[in-house]
Amino acid sequence: MRKDLVSELRTRETVVSMFLFVVLAMVVFHYAFTVPGGGRISLLTGGMLWVVFVFGALLGLNRSFAHEKDEGCLDGLLLCPVDRVTIFLAKMTANLVFLGLIQLVAVPLFALLFVPGRMVSQLPAFVVLIALADLGIAALGTLLATISMNTRARDLLLPIVFLPLVIPLLIAAASGTSALLSGGAGFGALLGRLAFLLVYDGVFLVLAYGTYDVAIGE
Repeated sequence: MRKDLVSELRTRETVVSMFLFVVLAMVVFHYAFTVPGGGRISLLTGGMLWVVFVFGALLGLNRSFAHEKDEGCLDGLLLCPVDRVTIFLAKMTANLVFLGLIQLVAVPLFALLFVPGRMVSQLPAFVVLIALADLGIAALGTLLATISMNTRARDLLLPIVFLPLVIPLLIAAASGTSALLSGGAGFGALLGRLAFLLVYDGVFLVLAYGTYDVAIGE
């Protein structure tokens, strides 16, 4: 994890590409969702936010194992005398950090462009929702990035496999965000969705724990 973070601090290729995509997408959606009377289609903004996050995360996930595969670092990792699940946890944590850094900029920008003044009261519930959804995105994405790493069309294969599997998470996160923005009662409006996200995260964390040794070894 430290190696990934230090490498990113030096090159900034992953975070910068994710940041530019997220900002550009939000500016485009801002004008697309503004109706002639000056209002905004607020019911759609929750879904828009999570679509932007998921596709922004894909940019980082596609680069997750690029250096290890292209520069021969993977063989060194596999020779380390540690459980290979440790590699998964380190990569997943690094992906979580990158996604979190982007969201630190994206969420205030989203609040400014789409829901000025309405995000502050719902912020604690929204932070919990984001944390659970990010964990699922990072766990699923890191596992699939490992599986697609050795394929010739890895940049194409990862989105094809990742997007259908992340749809349940996307629906729960988007509907929860929309419920909060429409005046939902904080955590009370999210209990079902938060429980679903917990189960989703648990399923893919357990799946990664049980299969990662084979996934990265093959």
